[in-house]
Amino acid sequence: MQFDNTLLKYLVPIKQLQSEHRLQIARQSHLVELGIGEELSANEEHRWFVYLIEGQLNLLEVDALPVLLNVDDKRAHYPLFNEGEHKARLIAQSGCVVVRFEKQLFNTFMDQELITGEELETVEMNEVEGNLFNEIMHAFNMGDLKLPSLPDIAVKVRKAMLSPYANAADMARIVAADPAMATRLVNAANGPLKRAVDPIHSIQAAIVRLGVHTSKELVTSFAIKQLFTSRSKVLNQRMHDLYDTSVDLAAISFALSKQSGKLSPDHMLLAGLLHQIGVIPILSYIEETGLEITDEAELDNIIERLRGAVGSMVVGHWELPTDLFTVVEEYENWQRNATDEIDTCDMIIIAQIYHRLKHHQLEGLPKFDEVPAFKKLYPQNQQADFAQTVFQQAHEEIAAIMQLLKM
Repeated sequence: MQFDNTLLKYLVPIKQLQSEHRLQIARQSHLVELGIGEELSANEEHRWFVYLIEGQLNLLEVDALPVLLNVDDKRAHYPLFNEGEHKARLIAQSGCVVVRFEKQLFNTFMDQELITGEELETVEMNEVEGNLFNEIMHAFNMGDLKLPSLPDIAVKVRKAMLSPYANAADMARIVAADPAMATRLVNAANGPLKRAVDPIHSIQAAIVRLGVHTSKELVTSFAIKQLFTSRSKVLNQRMHDLYDTSVDLAAISFALSKQSGKLSPDHMLLAGLLHQIGVIPILSYIEETGLEITDEAELDNIIERLRGAVGSMVVGHWELPTDLFTVVEEYENWQRNATDEIDTCDMIIIAQIYHRLKHHQLEGLPKFDEVPAFKKLYPQNQQADFAQTVFQQAHEEIAAIMQLLKM
């Protein structure tokens, strides 16, 4: 059996290599066939990037419920074991094939490419900017770029809700341990998400009104606010601005989803908040290492190049729904047209365009009637004046959602 080289352009981080190096590393890869019940351990595989290319595997990690990994999931494009994880195990649930790529060889190739500057020349980086990019990229490839942890309250709720027997009372017991989170859920149930007449005051009643699934997404959305902080005055302002932008996109996405009746509004809320989640580890790395930023434009360029790849790592690390991989990688791809029906990334693209129009950030923006995503949202009417009416009608709801997220 031979490895299919066409897969190389999808595998993270292998796809970052130039084509010649991708083919070289593929020639030295190893295919491993697993029968049902056979195992791989992170400790034994620490020298390799390991990917699933056929079948189904159960991922078992310490203090976590088993996760079923399928070759058709986008998660299969990412290493099966996270950096620094030594106790995880994989158990084959069917006949499986995995492929191994040597990490040291990958790092050697990546360092060669960074040193020669072939990649940097294409984006016209100056010497200082290029050096800073090299350092951050090297940390990313070596696993030294620390990924943020999903806040405990969100982890506990998401794990509890994996049980088919979980209910509102189970979630209420978890949320009750966090008074601030409990208050925000009650406010959400009494506010713009439901607009019910009779006010409620208990956590369980709030969860019942919102629904268990919506409550789970809201807990995650509310909890990640605490990640947008930095001890550095300069970087903290960037984190603050990043959160404000994310809240705006989340509110726009929620309102458009609810108004159009397409997709899940609460999931769109989460997608909007996470669309630039890859920026957080980059800023945190700069803070922790004391790297000097002499030019804000320099940092902007570095963030733009890395945020998609790092964001995908965060989504995978948190085991979030696979559609969020596409969101963090393609939310500014105005001409994206991957499916006939509107999807999560399409809605975020529309929200991003409206956000930039609202803030007069017009450079490079297309017209709404030229954007495939907007045509899918409103297939009967894509005129500019219609688009303006849509957003005017959503204005009140957008403002209410923004207020809820900034509590």
